[in-house]
Amino acid sequence: MPSRRRILSALAPAALVLLALAGCGGDDAPTSASVATPTVTKTVTVPAAATTTSTTAAPTTPSDPTASLSLQAAEQVLDTRGYAPLGERDWRPNQQLKVLLGVSRSGDPRAEQAFFFVGDTFIGTDTKDPSAAIEVTAQSDDSVTLSYGLYRPADQIDVPTGGTAEVTYRWDASRLTPQDPIPSASTAAPLSRR
Repeated sequence: MPSRRRILSALAPAALVLLALAGCGGDDAPTSASVATPTVTKTVTVPAAATTTSTTAAPTTPSDPTASLSLQAAEQVLDTRGYAPLGERDWRPNQQLKVLLGVSRSGDPRAEQAFFFVGDTFIGTDTKDPSAAIEVTAQSDDSVTLSYGLYRPADQIDVPTGGTAEVTYRWDASRLTPQDPIPSASTAAPLSRR
């Protein structure tokens, strides 16, 4: 039977990988983390959870940005993070940058996120905190434009009266970057995505 010290020393590298994968971005930035070990040539990419401590991580670089990804594989990524797909309408499996909108299974009506993939690798979500209403309004091989419903502080969740804000996310072969300001998630803001 292996000794306790031997078991712990075997688990330590895996624990460090899991800690590195739990990193997160800022409140209004795409979230992702990547880890590469000297013996593994493929980058492992996992999004940050909504409540994690911040760590620094290298930009995500998928091993094959032109790889196809099935809708079922993307849906499994959402499922493991507690989200259900909002539909298949926006899924483009042969694009380099792909997006799948999801809604939290927690029952919170304000919990939608955009999940981004490059090739066959999940690279993160549009923001750390979910939004109340997101739609895909445009997409190309290297960009996706999302429309966020905007709420005034007194608005009911199903009636945003502040219009919409469009944010284009662009993939530059190493990172996903918003090209426009992302609306605040604070319900106290004059206009928020909640």
